[in-house]
Amino acid sequence: MPVPPPFTAAPYDNLESVLNLSRTRFNDAIASIGGEILTDTQPFTATMVNSAWRRLQAQLCNLGYSKYKRKWWGYGLPAVASQDPSSETFWSWTQYFDGVAYYTAPVVPLLPQDMIAPLVIKERQSGNNQPFSKMMLAPDGLRECRKRPWNGQFEWKNDAIYMPGSTFSMDFEIEYAAYDYDFVSTNGVLGNPATTPPTTPFNMQVPIMRCQSAFANYVCVECAKGRDDVDVPQFLAEAEQDAKLLMNNSDVKLKQRHPVQRRAYAGRGRGQLWGTQGY
Repeated sequence: MPVPPPFTAAPYDNLESVLNLSRTRFNDAIASIGGEILTDTQPFTATMVNSAWRRLQAQLCNLGYSKYKRKWWGYGLPAVASQDPSSETFWSWTQYFDGVAYYTAPVVPLLPQDMIAPLVIKERQSGNNQPFSKMMLAPDGLRECRKRPWNGQFEWKNDAIYMPGSTFSMDFEIEYAAYDYDFVSTNGVLGNPATTPPTTPFNMQVPIMRCQSAFANYVCVECAKGRDDVDVPQFLAEAEQDAKLLMNNSDVKLKQRHPVQRRAYAGRGRGQLWGTQGY
């Protein structure tokens, strides 16, 4: 059995470095880099951090950032239990309905908790290694039809995937829009919530490469809004610009890249090329 490689931490910024930059830009680091207002132990700091974190992710997701497009596989979803053409099955974060009965984990796989909405769904019958077939999105509602050994179509509504239901147990491959989880709030050293305000473990990594400036500006937006400062529009504009730079440096250049290779010396239909007639 191969030995796994030693653990290596990803080169992300940590949350404390983001807060230090926020305090500097917010003029809260004059006496100490730890700040006097936006300190690590203030009860509102964790709330502001998570609100800013969600703003940053929403902006990047709106720009089409690849980190927030993920793929997941769910195996062995039960066959439909109703043969009524008007019946539907649905699948959510908490349960699966086969047209008659409800199922929960661990009997069935449930949708991933970080999923916002599906982008592409593919299916195949369980128990084989055949390629997945793409399902059609039905934005105007599912068509009523006789139950078949596949679904063929899906609709996303009420935070669930609705399908006609298949007469076979099915596997699914889902590409979906996602967000990262919030930073976990904990209690202080004493662990007594009645006497210790909630804090955030600031040594945690921020799982977006080189996002310190954008994240810090969004934290400044939250702080400035709380004090009704006139700097809110400026901080917001700079945060959005930083997010665009992250997208440009990470994804745009890659998506615009074209493979470069020399053309063949000769080929059918190419005509005169490098002094040789094509044949």
